[in-house]
Amino acid sequence: MFILSFIPDWFFPLVAALAITLFFITKYLKIVPYSSIVHYLSIPIFSIALFFIGANWNNNYWLAKVKEVEAKLAVAEAESAKENTKIVEKVVTRRELVRVQGNEITKYIDREVVKYDENCRIPDPVVDAHNKAVKQ
Repeated sequence: MFILSFIPDWFFPLVAALAITLFFITKYLKIVPYSSIVHYLSIPIFSIALFFIGANWNNNYWLAKVKEVEAKLAVAEAESAKENTKIVEKVVTRRELVRVQGNEITKYIDREVVKYDENCRIPDPVVDAHNKAVKQ
């Protein structure tokens, strides 16, 4: 509850204690003017104070839970950052490996194709069979 953030924690227990005190003073001593009105008003004042004591306790409980979850979230974010760094390093390493292997294959092909390109003659029946297969 938003309003509870402006009221100190000791306020509602103090109001409850004053309501109980007024209840017993007006019941037995009768020294307060309008004692019957004060006597009967102390009961709802005590009830309202008791409600707000519980609401304040509940609010503090959930604020503590939120702080606990935020602490766990901070730890999880730190671990996530570490894992993301590891993943990025693996991706960079694999990309470098693929690039190096691609360069090696390109060098091999360039070296070997030159040898066979000059000497290799494909027979005419093979070329004709290939052309016929493409047309169909």
